Amino acid sequence: MYTLLIVDDEEIERDGMARLIPWEKYGYRLAGTAGNGAEGLDQIGRLRPDIAIVDIKMPVMNGVEMIRRAREAYPDTLCVVLSGYGDYEYTSRAMELGVRHYILKPCDDAKIIPALDKAARELEEQRQSRARSQKMEREARLFKPIAREQLFRDTLLGRAQPAGKRQLLEELGEGSRQVILLDFRLTGGFDALERYVIGNMLGDLLPDGALLMTAGVDRDVLVLADAMADCGAETAVQCLKKEFKRFEQAPMLSAASRVGTLEELPLLFRQVQELLGLNMDAGTEGSGRTAFLPETVGEVFDFDALRQAAGYEALVQELALAFLKMEAKGLGLRQQQQLCALAWKLLFADKPAPSATLAEWAGALTAAWGLPCPDERSREIFLAIYENLGDPDFSLQRIAQERLYVSEDHLRRVFSQLTGRRFSVYLEQCRIRLACRLLEYQPDMKISHLAELVGYPLDGQYFSKVFRKVCGVTPTDYRNKLK
Repeated sequence: MYTLLIVDDEEIERDGMARLIPWEKYGYRLAGTAGNGAEGLDQIGRLRPDIAIVDIKMPVMNGVEMIRRAREAYPDTLCVVLSGYGDYEYTSRAMELGVRHYILKPCDDAKIIPALDKAARELEEQRQSRARSQKMEREARLFKPIAREQLFRDTLLGRAQPAGKRQLLEELGEGSRQVILLDFRLTGGFDALERYVIGNMLGDLLPDGALLMTAGVDRDVLVLADAMADCGAETAVQCLKKEFKRFEQAPMLSAASRVGTLEELPLLFRQVQELLGLNMDAGTEGSGRTAFLPETVGEVFDFDALRQAAGYEALVQELALAFLKMEAKGLGLRQQQQLCALAWKLLFADKPAPSATLAEWAGALTAAWGLPCPDERSREIFLAIYENLGDPDFSLQRIAQERLYVSEDHLRRVFSQLTGRRFSVYLEQCRIRLACRLLEYQPDMKISHLAELVGYPLDGQYFSKVFRKVCGVTPTDYRNKLK
């Protein structure tokens, strides 16, 4: 049953509608009456009727003004206009305010009830629409943390749509905001309660306002924090491990990214994932650690020799030796990438690592250390040589045709000017020099394997001959001297 208010300055009309129409028979209950717009507005405020029948022409405050104010202050009350044949100007103004139902005077049940029923249907539609909107708002509030976490996860994984990523960055601050990303991993993963506890505890352990977001990705819990938390992150993580007792039975791996910006979230995520892949908690028994410990990295990458490289050629030669050492150890591509990533972190904790290739490393180190960079042609020549040391069919002709697109004769002259040696002599000396250093690194290496690594046939006979010509002793004799 809908409640009703009648607002009309004509007492006979007002009282007649109030007393003579059996409202409850039609599904309405009369809540009250008013003699002018000001009084009607006050009654709406007190009685909050569902529908108000409002005369359009009244003293003190006319119906148009009353409807305008009522719509602003009490939008849940629907107004129906009561007008005479000469009140079209007022009626049209009411329609402009959104009124869709009106009754012409003189009126009776036959006119009033159909108009009220239409108003009641509109009111019901409004209520249902409002209920749907409120339900959607409640669901949105309920699911917003879930949706926000999913958006954060998609952003980390590089799968977020531009609009979604922009929305997340706007919520967290500008894209240039400085942040760090913490990554926690259990072998069996975290359950929902554990993920909540991690976020809750870190919220208490980190500075106020530092914790921005948490999300679960596979076996990991990712925590995004403001850069101000960087200095206290390690202490917070240690406290977390101590307080979260389960970690004593199931060791937790953890990693922290460098300080970066919100725009760099996918990059920071890849960084912490790589660090966890390198098992930064490598000393923890049962953590699934590999043998890639810092001392092993130092054996493969001679950091002192790299830093002391006099120029690009020497730098490339040292890097080529490191990659040959990894091949000598039989490391696969993924293992080589891991070892390169850890080596780079030991050299530059705050710089993004280059790809695990000779060219990328040479370029990155040259830029990082401000070394003189040769012209593009010279750079391509040195890279071609040291990238192909293990290829017995490698030749000057291939550099000319596949890298520089010049004639072989022209490149021969250029190479002689660049190095002061013939190409065949230079290549031979490079191979044997690196073979000597590989033997120093791994003295028990088979000579046939050593020969293959530096581009000679597997039988080792020709390699031994060239080795003796350059070094004055055979590879076996050289190895015996090392013992």
